Order: sequence, then structure tokens, then C-alpha cells
Amino acid sequence: MNIKEFFKRDNLDEMQKQTLLKIESRGFWVLWVLLLAALIIESLLGFTLREMAAEWFIFMLGCAYAVISDLRAGIWDRRFKPNTKTNAALSVVGGAVILVWGLIKFAEFGMGVAVLLAVFLGVCTWVLCFATLQLTMKAYKKRHAELENPEEDNDENK
Repeated sequence: MNIKEFFKRDNLDEMQKQTLLKIESRGFWVLWVLLLAALIIESLLGFTLREMAAEWFIFMLGCAYAVISDLRAGIWDRRFKPNTKTNAALSVVGGAVILVWGLIKFAEFGMGVAVLLAVFLGVCTWVLCFATLQLTMKAYKKRHAELENPEEDNDENK
């Protein structure tokens, strides 16, 4: 048996495949949340960017893989609709999280400076999240339309 045959072999029935997909999905999201929590905690404890570089790289690689894979498959999300209202609300959540993080992180500089920096970071995060979600939504809608209405091959018409 060569290596290709080894990886093509499938000993699972449909129900087992669905169960395995759920387990793998939950595993991805558990790891994603724990890695994000570790990054947040490390930043609040004063770790330098150099000390957090490996975790940050792995986290961003996982995020990029998930987004690119979903876009290629024409999938947006199980719960949220791809629209501007949802994108704005999710961006507000991201901005609020960064605002709270900034208040904690910069409290040592005094409340005035901490509030100013935290608000600035929160607003910048909201803008960046919103712009990213809007661009991703446009790419999703384009890809989804391509998958729903595939162009017929010119060779077939001849």
C-alpha cells in the first residue's frame, strides 16, 4: 500500500464523519479562544511582543486559514447574516473589548491618559474591524454568487 492509498482509505460511515466534523470544529474553536485568552493575559502581564510572537503568529495563521477556507467554500457563518448592521454590531463588540483591555493596560499612566489611549484604540479597532468585515462580506457575496450561478463553459455551448 502506498501513501496515497493510505490517506484515501475511509473507515467511517456518514454519522461517524458528521460526529468527527463536530469534534474537530469544537476543537478548533476551543483552541482559538484559549490562544486568544493567553495572548490577552500575556499582554496584560507585561510580556513583550517578542515573547508573544509565536502565539500571535499561530493565532493569525489559524484565523487566516478559517477565513480563506470559508470564503472559498462560499460560507459566511452559521448564526450571523452578512450585512452592514451585523458587521457594525460585531465591530462595536471588538472595539469595546479593546477599550476595556486598554483601560486595564494603560491604568499605570493615570486614568486620564488611560481613558484617552483606550478610547483611541477602541475606535481604531472598531473602524478596522468594520472595514475588514465589509470587505470580507463583499468577497463572500461575490464568491457565493459564483457558486450559486456558475458560468457555463463556452466549450459546452459549441
